[in-house]
Amino acid sequence: MNKSLSYWRQHWQLCWQTNRAYRIGQLLTFVLFVSFYLLYSLPFLQNEQQALLVTFFIRYLLEATCFVLVSHFLLRPPLRIYYYRGFSFGAALKFALMLVLAALLLAVVSVFISFLPALSSTDMQQIAIVDKDSAEGLQMHFSLTTLVVMMWSMHLGLYILWSLFYIGWQMRQSRKALQQEMQQARLQQLTNQLNPHFLFNALNSIRALIFEDQHKAADTVTQLAELFRVHLQAHLRPTASLQEEWLLCQHYLKIEQVRLEQRLQLHVSIADDVSQQLLPTLCLLTLLENAVKHGISPNAAPGSIEISAARQGNRWQLLVKNTIGVRSSSQCTGTGLSNCRKRLQLMFGEQASITTEQNPTHYSVRLELPYAHSL
Repeated sequence: MNKSLSYWRQHWQLCWQTNRAYRIGQLLTFVLFVSFYLLYSLPFLQNEQQALLVTFFIRYLLEATCFVLVSHFLLRPPLRIYYYRGFSFGAALKFALMLVLAALLLAVVSVFISFLPALSSTDMQQIAIVDKDSAEGLQMHFSLTTLVVMMWSMHLGLYILWSLFYIGWQMRQSRKALQQEMQQARLQQLTNQLNPHFLFNALNSIRALIFEDQHKAADTVTQLAELFRVHLQAHLRPTASLQEEWLLCQHYLKIEQVRLEQRLQLHVSIADDVSQQLLPTLCLLTLLENAVKHGISPNAAPGSIEISAARQGNRWQLLVKNTIGVRSSSQCTGTGLSNCRKRLQLMFGEQASITTEQNPTHYSVRLELPYAHSL
């Protein structure tokens, strides 16, 4: 009893849960239903009866409305329920009975519509097929029972076809959702991969400060705590806006500014129209870490990092450029850059690219991404 009550409660809830794609599909079903029956009726209409086409059109509008409503309220919920629970023999049998019931219900409605005074001329019990080349014709008379059976068989076939299309569409949606979940999981995995990489670099910076200035080291720990507070919130999402990324990077740069002082010079130019554009979480931070670690930190002379972002037509570009001098003693594994490249590929496919360029004085990383107008 409880199981049956739970089923019908879920059935009723699903009746009111729709999305845009489903509504468009039902609208297309409505149009195809009317078109099919209009074409089906044309051979039975003589030239002088073409005015009846309007009457048949009204009738088929009513029938199409009933077809869509029955498919939505009677067939769609069990299809959804059984699709996710699995079609057992009992479930398949129950749904087959629902198909029979739905087709019979629509057949009765169709016959009832033909009894309405305004639509009585569409009654299909008496059909005459006239040969155009002779005066002879074929007269056919159907009993009410025969007419109901004919209508029932036609509607049953249409409901079976509708159910097959719906299941196929549902399978496609499920496969698409699974692919998106796998993509998000992969993005999250790559994002989490950066956490040890980031922590290692930050702690090394504080370790170096302890021997130079303990007060600065204490201030840096405070900055690190604030940085991790923002970082822990940010890394839970695989994507972030450029503005959010830049906020996180400012905390990191404050830590490095304490340690490097005048050796780190920063030039930032971020256009307002790209501040809300999305990119992989921690991507900008990773590029800045690499710039500090391999470009600025190894050199006693002052160095600079340039960050610029601007729109270019249907794309936008992010550039991180740093001066280079003495080669860093730290081994460059390329993990951060490779990680960013993989996540860009997952997010945007071939629409995004990441390129590097090096000359005797500068090293730059350039990201090009599609510009999202809806943000």
